[in-house]
Amino acid sequence: MSKVVCIIFLLATLLAVISTPAAAAGLEKKWNNQCCPIALCVFKKGSNFEHRRKTKRNTNLFDGFMQFTETFDNQLYISGFLDVEHVKKEVPADNLNPEFDVHINKCNDVSFNNIEEGLDLDDVDDIFDLPFVKVVKNKKVEDVVDKCCIVAKDVGNKHQVLGVAKVKQAVKCNPNNIVLGSDFN
Repeated sequence: MSKVVCIIFLLATLLAVISTPAAAAGLEKKWNNQCCPIALCVFKKGSNFEHRRKTKRNTNLFDGFMQFTETFDNQLYISGFLDVEHVKKEVPADNLNPEFDVHINKCNDVSFNNIEEGLDLDDVDDIFDLPFVKVVKNKKVEDVVDKCCIVAKDVGNKHQVLGVAKVKQAVKCNPNNIVLGSDFN
């Protein structure tokens, strides 16, 4: 997916969240005083990931992205689009057959136990093939930066990993709440 598509999706999501004049007025005041850090993980079909050991297949099987935006109320706003083929739409990953796991966790280990312990997005409706949104309380962008977004299919007590993408900082804020830039390529 191109950066332009990602940015358009971000703007559309922000407009949907602040669609009322009262909310927009409050956001304007907040934006003058604060900065919202943003991070992204981008899946590119066919791109390699080296986070699996002892495996022959280590390429992403789908395209998509997840965006992490730190909000003003100590919440992490997670949105994105995962273009996974042959998966039923409008069903949470945990309710699919077989079940899928969508987690954010350490990159050095995509074993079953490690994936299960990470930030869990399995309960999100529309997680595949439609834009999705989830809000997680008491999390910050810094909690997910340099971790990996992992999508896997449950196969018994193991996972068949479909994709891994590292979370990279897209917008940083300094102590004076000024946007410094990005290390996202």
